[in-house]
Amino acid sequence: MVSNSRSVYEPKSVAHPGETVIEYLEFNGWSQRDLARRSGITAKTISEICAGKASISPTTALAFENVLQRPAHFWLNLQRRFDEAEARKRVDSELPGWAEWAQRFPVGDMVKFNFIDRAESAEARVAALLKFFGVSSPESWGSVWAASNVAYRQTRKFEASAEAMSAWVRAVELAASQLRASDFSESRLVQLIPKLRHETSQPAPRCLEAVQDLCASAGVSVVVVPELTRTRISGCARWLNEKKAVIGLTLRYRNDDQVWFTFFHELGHLLLHRKKHSFVLDNADVDFSDNVVDPEMQRVEEEANRFAADTLIPPERLADFIRKKQFTNESILKFAGDLDIGPGIIVGRLQFEKLLDPHQGNKLKRRFIGVTEGEQP
Repeated sequence: MVSNSRSVYEPKSVAHPGETVIEYLEFNGWSQRDLARRSGITAKTISEICAGKASISPTTALAFENVLQRPAHFWLNLQRRFDEAEARKRVDSELPGWAEWAQRFPVGDMVKFNFIDRAESAEARVAALLKFFGVSSPESWGSVWAASNVAYRQTRKFEASAEAMSAWVRAVELAASQLRASDFSESRLVQLIPKLRHETSQPAPRCLEAVQDLCASAGVSVVVVPELTRTRISGCARWLNEKKAVIGLTLRYRNDDQVWFTFFHELGHLLLHRKKHSFVLDNADVDFSDNVVDPEMQRVEEEANRFAADTLIPPERLADFIRKKQFTNESILKFAGDLDIGPGIIVGRLQFEKLLDPHQGNKLKRRFIGVTEGEQP
């Protein structure tokens, strides 16, 4: 991902256009009263402009165009630059008061992954965060985050950081905005599932590129954004609008069985939960037990888990394979070939079902080591 911050020269101060008016008066040898007579503008207004207490209006600029022989837009541009500089000063004066807000974000991770540029001062960090989120203040950030209506798994064992999660969500938005996708088509997406399953058998990271292209043709942008501290995010499924959806992945564990399960889990959210949950963030560990705060989210997650598990390995095929009780590398490779999926997915499922120990069969798993953190495949 490329940082969206830019280095722009900003002068420390911009003169009020009244100073330029004074220069023209001196050049012509006129007094302020002379200018008032010639322009038809009251002497009080001319005095206030020259003192930097009044602005040059469009009507004044047109009068100065004839009297001082410079076009109206010249005077209006001087006023605009001054007004902008003054407004920037007012905003910059608030930045120190927002430093505590900025400290709540994982700025180190955000710099590491090129979400934002490194900043040497607290004020610069605040400014970088505001620019990254596309907001004008911490209050605006809070409003945007609240309006996102994100549903995620909250557990009693782990409290995720809203600031860190919002940073990851924003990075997903920015990454998705760089990809082109067709309008969403549920029928097209369902038809693509066999091809998406096939890509799980292909080498990384090219398989992710193929998945991105396939999903884009059905209106789903698939992006990879690294996990941030205090999020435990593995992925998300989100509707940006009625015609555009996004699947975000962190590749948190890097093993292909977990990466592909997460992808199909998010695909399940898009197909199963669109009407009730337009934005689901998967951020907790696998173990739910009694630690889940919201039973509704537990149900939603279980449905997405079942969709992913059954889509990758049809239940009846898995049952037939398990009945044979032959879990050798050769039998797993053959079974994976018959299903047209990666063998690591079979290994991961057998480990989950405790039919293999955690160390068994791992040589058949692929690692997503060709995907650079912070960059799209």
